[in-house]
Amino acid sequence: MPFPTSDVLAAFGVHLRVRGLGQTLAERHPELAHRIEVTDTAPFYLKVDLDGKRGVVLAHVRFPYTIMWGITGPDLASDNSVWPLETTDEALADAVHALVTAQLTGAPPPSPWRWHESERSDLTELADLLDAQGVTVRRVAAGNVYSLQGPAYAPELVTPSQPVPHVDATVDGHEVRISLKPRLGWMVDLWCPEPEVDLWTRIDLNGTLGRPLSPVPGVSRAALSVDDLAELIGDGPRAWEVEDVGDVQDESADGLGYQDLFLTVLGQLGTFGFTDVYEGDTEDPLRSEHFHIVLHRPEKDLSAPALKALNGEAAAAGDDVPKRLMVITRSGLSKPAAAFADQAKAFVFQLDERTGRLTGLHARAREVLLPRDKPDCQ
Repeated sequence: MPFPTSDVLAAFGVHLRVRGLGQTLAERHPELAHRIEVTDTAPFYLKVDLDGKRGVVLAHVRFPYTIMWGITGPDLASDNSVWPLETTDEALADAVHALVTAQLTGAPPPSPWRWHESERSDLTELADLLDAQGVTVRRVAAGNVYSLQGPAYAPELVTPSQPVPHVDATVDGHEVRISLKPRLGWMVDLWCPEPEVDLWTRIDLNGTLGRPLSPVPGVSRAALSVDDLAELIGDGPRAWEVEDVGDVQDESADGLGYQDLFLTVLGQLGTFGFTDVYEGDTEDPLRSEHFHIVLHRPEKDLSAPALKALNGEAAAAGDDVPKRLMVITRSGLSKPAAAFADQAKAFVFQLDERTGRLTGLHARAREVLLPRDKPDCQ
């Protein structure tokens, strides 16, 4: 008797998982037990019957380069969702139950399931509050960062390049992304469709709230409640203070001159929310009262000892209080140096001298960057 092929074993594994999901759904939501159907032949799927003809289906869905769990309703108007393969059986069962209940009752799925999330969080709470104000919430990406776009008959999988927890919403025709960064807190980015170039800029939360400016981007979760943030977003664009747009053209064939290079860097830092970085002179083109800014030109990646030495210089540079370190480098950053940069609350950016674009070289620096992808609705 020949040993089963890998394809046969994989299919059998899917069959066992689907049967297990059916059992979990029946145990967690026994009122649906009589409606559950599980196929015994390929393609394997779980179906919850609605009326003898239509149903809600849970099955593997193949996309280019990956496979996901897909939960689909009985028609094209259903609020379908996708979930990573590692999603727990309990979460998938509850997601199916939420969609089935919505179909049977005619009410929308409850939060957090209506946002395709399996657990409540600050972001699902924010989405609930925005929705109650009439704001169109298009997407919540917290525990489940995957979503669908395009027509229901041919959906495309949206996989964020930087899966930072966020809410995408449309406010008075303007697209905003509200992010909760692990180290820097709340940031709100505004999509600015321009005639020749589409780009993001950032809303100045402290300025909008009438608070003193902070030299560091972001507002901590402790300093801005979800309720206050929802009210601020709901007030709309006329109430927002927006940072100046620091545009970067990646197609600059001839590169930038010295002055234009640092004006481009300065514009980006201002857009990120570094409020006290300003133009200096030829020797020190960037200055700040809060940061000790170092231009690192060697080609060799910065090591942890080198970065610690620069951090010591920053601490000694302040007159009354130590300054924090910001490094603009043409090279990279070693892993130990990146870990130290996060620990020291420094910011290290790599500079593309051809275009002036800044790239974050460690977690804290990456958190201040603007989104690079367009809103899903574009």
